[in-house]
Amino acid sequence: MVAGFGDLTILHDVSLDVAVGKVTVLLGANGAGKTTLFRAITGLLPPRAGRIALFGEPIAGRAPHLIARAGIGHVPSGRELFPRMPVGVHLDLGARLCPPELRATLRERVLGLFPEIAERLNQYAGTLSGGEQQMVAIARALMTNPRVLLLDEPSAGLAPKVVLSVFQALAKLQDQGMSVLLAEQSMTFGLSVASRAYIIREGRIVLSGTPAELAAERSVVQAYLGA
Repeated sequence: MVAGFGDLTILHDVSLDVAVGKVTVLLGANGAGKTTLFRAITGLLPPRAGRIALFGEPIAGRAPHLIARAGIGHVPSGRELFPRMPVGVHLDLGARLCPPELRATLRERVLGLFPEIAERLNQYAGTLSGGEQQMVAIARALMTNPRVLLLDEPSAGLAPKVVLSVFQALAKLQDQGMSVLLAEQSMTFGLSVASRAYIIREGRIVLSGTPAELAAERSVVQAYLGA
């Protein structure tokens, strides 16, 4: 896929696959093109060339809300919550994209995954801790009942203990058969949950492999990540 803004090309022939029921991690330094790739997948940035398919069905060129309805959930970098909106209303917003008969079951499943926010449904999102806000952002995306979940740097700005809690939730999603594409700067966190990893640098995929393969080339990977 090729994508960019105006005269600036950000992604250069990027190609990757997300395995069904697995976590795939996209590792890259800040500015490598991770967020641009997610925006292209979700229809927020029309790709200039290439193909985007969801379980074999082409989705490039569709409106963002139609891509979401097709089964792609998106947790953006920075969370993008409404500070003076209660947690429960955030979940309701996500649920508007799925059939009414599924909403109660989805909410129960999501709150079971993040019990920390189950007690804060009436609390404004802006009053939560950073970790709790990240959980709300993920929960909102899960309420769309996605087949594939895109997570853009969920560990950014969080304490290691909180990051561990979020990544444990990702492991549970994988156990439930959810397909996840995770964008991360942290090699340690990214490889800890993934079944396959891609390294992106300056808008190009420069390396890919299993976590074990990339861990064996740790110095090379760290060089690509700017570590």
